[in-house]
Amino acid sequence: MENENPRRMGVDSQTIQSAVEGNQSALAQIYDTYALSIYRYHFSRVTNASDAEDLTSQTFMAVIESLARYQHRDNFTAWIFQIARNKVMDHFRRNHSHGEIHESVVDPAQGDVLEALVRDESRARLKSLLHLLDEDERELIRLRYTAELSFVEIAQLLGRKEDAVRKAVRRILDRLSIQMEAQNA
Repeated sequence: MENENPRRMGVDSQTIQSAVEGNQSALAQIYDTYALSIYRYHFSRVTNASDAEDLTSQTFMAVIESLARYQHRDNFTAWIFQIARNKVMDHFRRNHSHGEIHESVVDPAQGDVLEALVRDESRARLKSLLHLLDEDERELIRLRYTAELSFVEIAQLLGRKEDAVRKAVRRILDRLSIQMEAQNA
């Protein structure tokens, strides 16, 4: 079983309460904690840096506007990512397009050229397999590996049980692994 993501920790309830009261440093702490993950999530959906930046800004504007209505019963990370998901869905409705998982660009100057070519080829194969997933499966992968949400946070965000999310992600990864191995054979 995979461990929860120890690299990104959420904000505590005291910080949230301070932000609700208008404390600018608390708002900045919330932004610093979530901005990169939300940007990466948006970028994975729209594959355009400018649109991802705009969506991230829109998300934080909505967070600031909605913070007074935040109910401490729910997980703050799930709440803020629900706003991020809503913003990207609004974007797609306006533009009549669908998001895809974006592959990172490898800069061959950063290392061995042969190694970079192998990584690029593997990424291209993985990207083609990711496109075969249905939208719900791609969303689970985006939330887990692009946004780096924990299984608990994803479960709360999607209204599912943690164990069901964990098993669904594991099944997707197992299936992708089998498909990658079959392509390499």
